Amino acid sequence: MHGYRSALNYINRFQFYGLHLGLERIVSILEALGSPEETYPSVHVAGTNGKGSTCAMIASILQAAGYRVGLYTSPHLSSLRERFRIGDTMISEGELTREIQKIRHFVERGYELSYFEYSTAIAMDWFAEKGVDLAVIETGLGGRLDATNVIVPLVSVITNVSLEHQSHLGNTISKIAREKAGIIKREIPVVTGVGNGPAKEVILGKCLRLNAPLWELGRDIQIRRGKEGLDYQGKLFKINGIELGLKGSHQVANAGLAIGACEGLTGQFEITETAIRKGCRDVYWPGRGEMFYGSCRVLLDGAHNIDGVRSLKGLLLESGELHSLLWGCTDEGGDKDFVGMLRQVAPLFREVIITEPPGPRAPVTLDRWRESYVPDEVVMEQDWQKALYRAVGSCNKTDLLCVAGSLYLIGAVREELMEGSFTWTHPLCSGDQRACLPPLRQSLHRGDCGYI
Repeated sequence: MHGYRSALNYINRFQFYGLHLGLERIVSILEALGSPEETYPSVHVAGTNGKGSTCAMIASILQAAGYRVGLYTSPHLSSLRERFRIGDTMISEGELTREIQKIRHFVERGYELSYFEYSTAIAMDWFAEKGVDLAVIETGLGGRLDATNVIVPLVSVITNVSLEHQSHLGNTISKIAREKAGIIKREIPVVTGVGNGPAKEVILGKCLRLNAPLWELGRDIQIRRGKEGLDYQGKLFKINGIELGLKGSHQVANAGLAIGACEGLTGQFEITETAIRKGCRDVYWPGRGEMFYGSCRVLLDGAHNIDGVRSLKGLLLESGELHSLLWGCTDEGGDKDFVGMLRQVAPLFREVIITEPPGPRAPVTLDRWRESYVPDEVVMEQDWQKALYRAVGSCNKTDLLCVAGSLYLIGAVREELMEGSFTWTHPLCSGDQRACLPPLRQSLHRGDCGYI
């Protein structure tokens, strides 16, 4: 195998092997690689919604504190390289090629891996090679049997729990919470925003059994919108007027969890109020409440379950004149409430266009939409690019087009906007928008992901 493109073609084959929960395969490959995950400390983040944003904020705060921070998240929007970052820099094409080749040698000797296990092994090996001070690791699916659950972190975070992936995680909140609680380790602090109810009962019970300190949002951690930003009070810090670079009221809770997790690290890492302020202000997380500007305003949000769509609805109500909604969903497990999701937001818009997202996961087809639910005067367009052009063409400069329902759709649309005349700006950026372009926009190429 030679070259970056060949390496991508090789690893993308693993997407067709399906989902495999369990730790045996990832333990075997990491042992073969010399157990790289044991060479640096980590933070482990699980949850139904907000875990990616929370990871990004934790990493941003630690980077602002002067540390070399690895960040592993999934899925990616445009390029596989997005999953592997140190500070503001993604893994290079050459480094990713070498990692894929390195692990391929073991696969050819009989080691079996899923796509996610392959990418997890890449992350853990690359972070060790680059000598990170700490890694922030996001779970892929659930927690207990997730490939990332080979680490013993300094802090575990469970953002929230709602119904998702029921065919794999269970059909009740309690069952799903048990899977998320699988990341809890003996005597390791846990930070959570699950609130009261069956999920809290499960997580509290697991913490009691493992003597793991539990810090709860709303009890041990207080955060709210103040007059000049976010006001935070936790175990160690009391900070008022924190600027937050991520849009939406739902990001307030994520910020509280991120700062709380950083408080849990203060025994081994020096984290100041200045670092917390800078990290929260400078954090960037693409495709989640991200705004582009061009012939109209385009809001990209990766909301793809009921709770995520409720958060999106709150963000939309703050976003001015709403015009068009471009919507598409995937439903690989066959249990997604795609009708209930659309009903949450469709009435806010003058125009709704339903399409089919690209990517390896099975889309909700237009035929399924027609059989289930189609709002009045909805436009149906199977080709997402044609759907995007139609949506943009129907909007004027001040109108807002929202694209949501699937991270795969968001990733494809985002690439299209970036290659066109649209510009991105950080919510707190002033002056030239192009001067504020985030580092992660650099060096991305269409097709890196294997399905765009």
